[in-house]
Amino acid sequence: MDTCVELLVRKPKSKAKAMLLSLMGGVGVVLFLHGLMFFVGFTILGVVMAYVAYYLLKRGRTEYEYLCLGQELSVDKITNQSRRKTVATYQLSRLEIMAPKGSHRLDSYQNVKVSDFSSETEEGNPYELVVEGANGRERILLDTNEEFLDAIKMAAPRKVFAD
Repeated sequence: MDTCVELLVRKPKSKAKAMLLSLMGGVGVVLFLHGLMFFVGFTILGVVMAYVAYYLLKRGRTEYEYLCLGQELSVDKITNQSRRKTVATYQLSRLEIMAPKGSHRLDSYQNVKVSDFSSETEEGNPYELVVEGANGRERILLDTNEEFLDAIKMAAPRKVFAD
């Protein structure tokens, strides 16, 4: 019997980045208005700055969706709740180890390529998986919950650790 579990993880917005982009947009508007009165070059610069700030602010929301279906783990990246892209797919039959982030069990895997699909917060219960893939070994950082952990334990029971 195949299990199907999905988990949606939202990356929090950086407050410093949002403030910097808002400031950049404000400066762009001021330059635009100043350029209308004095120098046309400021108008063009103001429009460009305001547009870049708007574009970067709009792009800022990122979510990851994990889907564990039987022996396969798929990670999708969702940008602004509208654009979805599958960024990685892993075979759990090739899983070497799964343990909480920072566990001593992962010490021998320090020089391995890392793919971070987590929320980068401690509340997300971050775990690391080491998988042998087509491009060699890879460490994957994911946020988990009990249901998701249980699904991976069913696929690879001797390779999942909760210490």
